[in-house]
Amino acid sequence: MPVPSIFLALLAIPWLSALAIAVIPKKIQVNTSIVLAGIFTYLAFKIGHIPEQIIAYPWFTLGGKSIEASFWINSSAQLLLLLVSVVALFVQIFSKSYLAKDPNIGRYYSYLHLFIGSMTLLVLTDQVYLFYGGWELVGACSYLLISFWHQKDSAIKAAKKAFLLNRIGDIALLLGLVGLSNFFGTTSFSNMHGTAPALIGIAIIIGGIGKSAQFPLMSWLPDAMEGPTPASALIHAATMVAAGVFVGIRIFPFVGEETHLFMGAIGAISLVSGAFFALFQNDIKKALAYSTISQLGLMWLGMGSGASLFHLYVHGIFKAGLFLTAGSVIHYLHNQQATHHHDAQSLTQMGGLRKQLPLSFAAYLIFGAGLIGIPLTSGFYSKENIAGYLWVSAQNSAFSSYYYVLLGALALGMALTATYICRQTYLIFLGQNRGGHIFEKVNTNWLQNIPISLLIFFSLFFWISVNPIDAHHSVFLSFFHIENYHIPSFWLAITAGTWAIGILATALTRHWIPAKNYQFAGFIWPKTYQFALWIGRKTHVFDVRVLDRLLVKLSELQVIIAHLSAWIDRHLVDGLVGGIASISQALGARLRTWQSAQVQKYWIWVIITLVFILLYLLY
Repeated sequence: MPVPSIFLALLAIPWLSALAIAVIPKKIQVNTSIVLAGIFTYLAFKIGHIPEQIIAYPWFTLGGKSIEASFWINSSAQLLLLLVSVVALFVQIFSKSYLAKDPNIGRYYSYLHLFIGSMTLLVLTDQVYLFYGGWELVGACSYLLISFWHQKDSAIKAAKKAFLLNRIGDIALLLGLVGLSNFFGTTSFSNMHGTAPALIGIAIIIGGIGKSAQFPLMSWLPDAMEGPTPASALIHAATMVAAGVFVGIRIFPFVGEETHLFMGAIGAISLVSGAFFALFQNDIKKALAYSTISQLGLMWLGMGSGASLFHLYVHGIFKAGLFLTAGSVIHYLHNQQATHHHDAQSLTQMGGLRKQLPLSFAAYLIFGAGLIGIPLTSGFYSKENIAGYLWVSAQNSAFSSYYYVLLGALALGMALTATYICRQTYLIFLGQNRGGHIFEKVNTNWLQNIPISLLIFFSLFFWISVNPIDAHHSVFLSFFHIENYHIPSFWLAITAGTWAIGILATALTRHWIPAKNYQFAGFIWPKTYQFALWIGRKTHVFDVRVLDRLLVKLSELQVIIAHLSAWIDRHLVDGLVGGIASISQALGARLRTWQSAQVQKYWIWVIITLVFILLYLLY
C-alpha cells in the first residue's frame, strides 16, 4: 500500500470507526471497535517503518497566499503514534470485561475512537493551526470521558474543572503558536529554522502546563479519575497528558536555552510535588494520578529533548499497565460488594490481595519497578537517560548551576517515587486485609489478564537493549534517533540509594494510611469556583438592575426625542419651508406680470420705474 494511502487511512479510520460504532447494533459494537483498533495499530506499525517525510494537501488561500494542510511523519510522531495505538488496543480489550454491564458501553467505545483520531491528528500534523485544532479535540474527548458517568455530580464537576483549567493553558498556547508562525513567516513546524524569542517559547510551554497537569495547573488530573479506569489508562496516564510533553518536543529545535530551562524548572516542581502528594492519597486511582503528574514532570526535566521522548514512550507503557492493574483490583473488589460492603478504590479496604489476584500482584511489582527505574525494566534506561541529559548539559552551558539544581530535584523525586509506589504495593497486596474481609479467589478473567500480561512484556528491558544496565548500543534508540547520554558512575549510587530509601520508608510507615485524599492547594479550586459564582451572581444583578434599566430609560428617551423631532419637523421645519414656498409663490405671481404680453401694463411698469429713478436722483 502506498505511503499516502496508509497515511490517509490512519487519519480517517478512527473518525469513521466512532461513527460506525455509534450506529451499528449494540451486540456487535464492542467487537467491531476492537477489530478496528487492531487495524489502526497495524497501520501505525506500517507508518513507523517509513523514512521521514512531509505530506501536504492544498487547504485554502488567504490574501493570495496558499495555505497547505501539511503532515510531518518523523521519528517522534512515529513513536508516539505507536504508543497511542498499542495502549488504545489493550485498553479496548480490557474495557470489554470492565464495562460489560454498562448500558452505555457503545458510547464509551465511540469516545475512545474520537480520542484516537484527535491524538493522531495532533501527533502527525505539521501545520500550526491544525496542531491547535487537534489539541482542542483531545481536550474535548477528555471532557467526554471524564463525564462519561454523567449521572454522578462529581463526574460533571471534574469534567468542568478539567475543561476550565485547560483553557488557561490553551489561550497561552494559541498566542505562542501565532507568535511562532509570525516570527518564522511560516505555518509549518518543519520549515522553522533558527531560534525564536524566549517569550514565544514560554507561552507555548505554558500551554503544555495545562494539558500535562503541571504546576500550577495540576489539580484537575486527580479529579479526572471520576472517568472509567481503562479510559484513565489511555488518556489521563499514557497519552493525552503527554501532549504537553510532545509540544515541548516539537519546538525544542527552534527555541533557546531559556525556554528549555523554564520547562525544566516547571518539571522539577511537578516531579517533587506530585510524588509528595501521591503519598497522601487513600484512593488507588488518585495516587496514580499524582504519580502521573510526577512522571510527566520528569519528562519535562528532559526539556523536550530525545530524553523526554524516550521516557514519554516508556512511561506510557508501564503507567497504562499500572492503571489497568488497578482497574482489575477495583473490578474484583466491586464484584465482592454483594457480600462485603466497602469502597472498591480505598486503600483502607485493601491488603492481602496477592492470593486472590496473583497476576495483578506480579504486574504491580513489575510496573512499579519500571516507575522507580530498577534494572531489567525499560524505566531504568529512560530515567538514567534524563539524568545523563542534565549532566551533559551542565558541562556545556553557562547555566550549569541550574542543571545541578535540577539534578538534585531529580534525585529527591526518585526517592519519593520509590516510597509511594512501594507503600501502595504493600497496602494493596501484602499484609492482612484492613477491612477484615475474607475474599474468594475468582476465575481468571482473560480479557483483563491478556492486556496486562502484554504490557508486562513490553515493560521489560530487552525491548530497549540486550544489556540490562547499558543502552549505548540500543537498536530501538538508534531507530527513533534518540540520543543516549552518558551518566557518571556516582549517579548510579544515588539512584540505588533512592531505591533503599523507598523500601525503608515503606517498612517504617506500612501501617499508616492517609485519612483522606489530600490535594495540591486543594482550597484554591473551591474558593476560586465560589468566587467565580459570586462574581456571576453580582454581574447578573448589575445587568438586571443597572444595565437593563439604563437601556430601558435610554429607549424611552429615544422615543421622546423621536416625538419631539417629529413635531419640530411638522410644525417648524415644514412650516418654514412652506412659508418660504408661499413667499416665493407670491413674488413669482407679482413678477409674472412683467411678462404679461399686455402693452398698457408694460407702460405702467416703465412709468413706475422712471419715478423710482427720479426719486433716487433727487435724494
